Amino acid sequence: MKKLIFLCALVLLFSCGNNNDGFYSTLNDNKSSAIKMQLENYLSKNYEPMSDFYHDSLMLFVSGSSDTLNYFDVFEGIELHHTLFSNIDIPMQDGDFHVETSNYGKEAWSKAYFTWNAKGRFTKQAVSNTVHIAYRWAGDKVIEEHHYSDRAAFENEIRVYSKINNK
Repeated sequence: MKKLIFLCALVLLFSCGNNNDGFYSTLNDNKSSAIKMQLENYLSKNYEPMSDFYHDSLMLFVSGSSDTLNYFDVFEGIELHHTLFSNIDIPMQDGDFHVETSNYGKEAWSKAYFTWNAKGRFTKQAVSNTVHIAYRWAGDKVIEEHHYSDRAAFENEIRVYSKINNK
């Protein structure tokens, strides 16, 4: 009987080991650190190191849009953010900012949750927007990115900017 219990315990021990074929999540890993650095580069308009973060075949999806954006669209979008908004801030202290990486078999996804704050350059309105971004990795580069947030303030700022600039 003791041998049977020992054998069952041994099988259970090895079957619970992480062989990277199942689901598991990590915090403060290399991918999560890369996301935090990417957002810091976004805030400081430090575009050059940002290009190393993305795979050449990047697909970017933004909530409220049916368009699939690519690698080059990312940098145009970032520049547009800084054209439309001033004082862009993402509080990155614990409790305000969360990033985790989850592995689903051989596929790795990171998820970032934070509040994006800014002031519209044209509407002069303060904006505080809860954001969730999901990143799918191909090795050490992001190949797919999904942005989820309320786009109303962004669309309003574009509308006022376009009206002022007759676009």
